Amino acid sequence: MTNSTPKPGNSPTDAAIASNRALWDEWAAIHAQSSWYNLDAVRAGADKLRPYEIDEIGDVTGLSLLHLQCQLGTDSVSWARRGAHVTGVDFSPVAVEIATDLARELGITAKFVCSDVMQLPENLTGAWDIVYASRGILGWLPDLGAWARVVAHFLKPGGIFYLTDMHPLARAIDPTSAELQLGGPYWHRPEPIRYEVRGSYAEPDAHVESADKFLWAHSTGDLLSGVAQAGLCLEFFHEFAWLDRPLPSLTKRAEREFLPPNGFELPLSFSLRARKL
Repeated sequence: MTNSTPKPGNSPTDAAIASNRALWDEWAAIHAQSSWYNLDAVRAGADKLRPYEIDEIGDVTGLSLLHLQCQLGTDSVSWARRGAHVTGVDFSPVAVEIATDLARELGITAKFVCSDVMQLPENLTGAWDIVYASRGILGWLPDLGAWARVVAHFLKPGGIFYLTDMHPLARAIDPTSAELQLGGPYWHRPEPIRYEVRGSYAEPDAHVESADKFLWAHSTGDLLSGVAQAGLCLEFFHEFAWLDRPLPSLTKRAEREFLPPNGFELPLSFSLRARKL
């Protein structure tokens, strides 16, 4: 495990990131014991990747893959099992330790680096065939343009960037209401938005000491513009009508597939692939 010391700072963004890191340290320990992540199933060979991700990225045998914001490393392990040479990155030292131990226990060759992704060029060298990020990450980033430049920095010429996550529109849905309604901003604003923490998405009843989490709103335009301005060529942007985690206003259709009620359709998730020319 490679560790970096967070840069000191007194701005609202620095304070929010420090608070989020403390929260994710707590969540990582909780998630490692949760049925949502089910590390025992991973140990037994379960693949945490979704079929569409595998199809859209293609064969990774022999390719190098950099997994940003990897948390417990379950997706990292899945890509390594498919033949990729994987490096995972997360800003939570607890998460990185769990991911490192998991890979070691399974005999999988994967490297995990503890770093804020925005500081990663200062803490990691090299270039990768694939930069990959998935599910539940964009809201934790203060600046998508700067993040996209980090992605481009670590891609080899001809390499691909693949991202799948909650759709920006879905992030504007009120996460507490049983009625489908907007409850948060869609357009970007520079200041972080404070939310009260109760448990986690994986274990809603878990006890956590951290009282707050801080997220940033980003529009679809912010994301696509950031990717383009980082010098990456967009190959596709696919939208899906389901979300992979429950909200009170959504109806469960299948395992980790939740939809608006009454046949109403909204883009709730997406996938994106871009290439460095």
